[in-house]
Amino acid sequence: MTLTPPGIAHRWTVLGHTPDHWECTIILDLPTSDSEHVTIHPAGVTKYTITADRTSIRRLHDAINTRNVCAIPVQHPVHGPRLLCLRPVERSWTERPADEPPTSGPVMLYLTLPDSEITIIFRGKRRRNLTTALSEILLTDTA
Repeated sequence: MTLTPPGIAHRWTVLGHTPDHWECTIILDLPTSDSEHVTIHPAGVTKYTITADRTSIRRLHDAINTRNVCAIPVQHPVHGPRLLCLRPVERSWTERPADEPPTSGPVMLYLTLPDSEITIIFRGKRRRNLTTALSEILLTDTA
């Protein structure tokens, strides 16, 4: 967890990377005024900021752990209802270390707006960090 600005009860940051290998950070905020929603800032870019409810965060968390495809409803302040999507990044069996469980592979999180799309990939420790952040969000009581 990192320092939080005014109006934010809790903040998590998780490092990922874009498909062209640039590092980027996803920021997850629990506002002090609304304990049932999470504000998500993919790549820390205001243009992509969205809000999701905790039920959707649970679905996202579960999809990462089971390597399922998932699309959760989110609200964008300009473009209205959107879908934040998650899917496993496929790897051949030769790319996976022998001691790594098949459920621990990389995942891709993406959001499409009418004029652009943001994609963030989380591999290895960064995927685990995302799962941990989502777990902590689900366990955090802001009241």
